[in-house]
Amino acid sequence: MYRATALSLATGLSLGCAGAGGPIYEFRPLDTPLRYEISDHGHVRVETPMGEQQSIDSVKATLRVEVAGRAAAGHQVSVTYETLDIWGGDEYNRRHFDGAALAGRAFKGELSQQGHIVVESAPEIPAEIKSATDPAAFFADLLAPLPPSEAAESWPHRISVNSQASMTVTTAYEGEARFAGDTTWSDRAARVIISQGTSTISGRGTPAGAPGEVVFEMSGESITRYIWDPVRGVMLASSSTSSGGGELEVLSMQMRMPMTYEGSREVRLRP
Repeated sequence: MYRATALSLATGLSLGCAGAGGPIYEFRPLDTPLRYEISDHGHVRVETPMGEQQSIDSVKATLRVEVAGRAAAGHQVSVTYETLDIWGGDEYNRRHFDGAALAGRAFKGELSQQGHIVVESAPEIPAEIKSATDPAAFFADLLAPLPPSEAAESWPHRISVNSQASMTVTTAYEGEARFAGDTTWSDRAARVIISQGTSTISGRGTPAGAPGEVVFEMSGESITRYIWDPVRGVMLASSSTSSGGGELEVLSMQMRMPMTYEGSREVRLRP
């Protein structure tokens, strides 16, 4: 799913024994932390009266996820960035944002049985990082859609992510998930889950270089392939692509301009 960063976007995280020897498709506390690597890329093009403007954003991060005992809506969860690097700008002017100041500082909250991380306590976000992206918006990338039962052929998959950076951006995804066969991942037997649907991205704010406050809305198709370990109950990896288009308006100029986007994301569980 595309995430708007500068211009602009479930899971059982568990270790342990499968109940009665069967596969795990539910949330459980973790015996040890999980470490995920995320690589996220987005490319936006806006057709302005002066020609095409581009925003090329990318994020690389390593996160540690810990799920503990019961909470009101599911399980207590802690997500900590070990590394966070962000690049933004166009093809001629790229800027790097180093998130080292955020490393080791935990976001705490609840992991619901519906597959959402609700942050209840967050560290202070350095101003430079906050201007580029919302670190908590990437937590949805750590989650995979779980079936209501092992026998389910398909099931609804919905995600809504709000991010606060130089713009306020809301990404809403609505699709359908299904099992898509078995595979092997790092010598582990795994199951493939495919989710396909529509993403709608809307935003409002004043990004760097804009002539004033802007609003935009885009929609398009997204598809994600998840690799799930049904023995341990752990997401091993996911890979997604998305594309679409819409309009951007500069409010002070009452000018509407067509825009398009392409996005991709890779997530991998690290040893």
